[in-house]
Amino acid sequence: MVSPVWDDRVLDDVCFPPSGKPVWGESGELVCLKPIPCQPTYFWNDENGSKYHKAYFSSFPGHDGTLNPNGVRFGSSEIYNIVEAFEEVSDSLCVPQYSGDGEERVILFLKMTPNQSFGPELVQKIRGAIRKALSARHVPALLLETRDIPYTLSGKKVEVAVKQVIAGREVTQRGAFSNPDSLDLYKNLPELQNF
Repeated sequence: MVSPVWDDRVLDDVCFPPSGKPVWGESGELVCLKPIPCQPTYFWNDENGSKYHKAYFSSFPGHDGTLNPNGVRFGSSEIYNIVEAFEEVSDSLCVPQYSGDGEERVILFLKMTPNQSFGPELVQKIRGAIRKALSARHVPALLLETRDIPYTLSGKKVEVAVKQVIAGREVTQRGAFSNPDSLDLYKNLPELQNF
C-alpha cells in the first residue's frame, strides 16, 4: 500500500537554539515534536504513556552528545576510534564548546600515557590522522592535555558534564561519577576563554 506524503504531515520538526524557542534560518538542534515512522508510537506496559513521554518529550534539550561544528554532524566515538591508535594517549574526551552567538567548536582533551609528553608534534599527528580518516571539517579546533577524564560509576565517559563545566555552569549531581574531582580540571581553562 502506498501512502501519500505531504510537507508537514509525516514529520513535525522544529529547530531549537539553547533558548528553547523555535527558530527558522538559524542554527540549533533539530527536534521532532511528534512520533515519526522510525520512532515508536508507544512503549509496552506503559499504560499512561509516562515512560514514553519521559524518553522522548520531557526535557529540552534532549539530544545526545552529537557534535555539529559548521554543519558537520558526527559522534565523538568517530574521534575516539582514531585517537586510541596513538600509544602516547591513554584516554581522550571530545566535547563541544559554544560561543556567545551559538557557534560550535570541538575540543579534544587528551590524557597522556605515563612517560609520554603532550606537544605540538603529537597534536599535528592526531590532527593529520583525523583529517585523513574523516575530513578536515572533523578536526577539533583545539587539542588540550588533561590529567584525568571523568567517568560514571558504570564506566561511561561524562561528556555532557564536561560540556557544562567549560560553559561555566556548575555540575551539582556528582554522586554518579567514579572520579568527580576530575571535573574541576576543566574549569576556567585559559585556552577556552573568549570564544
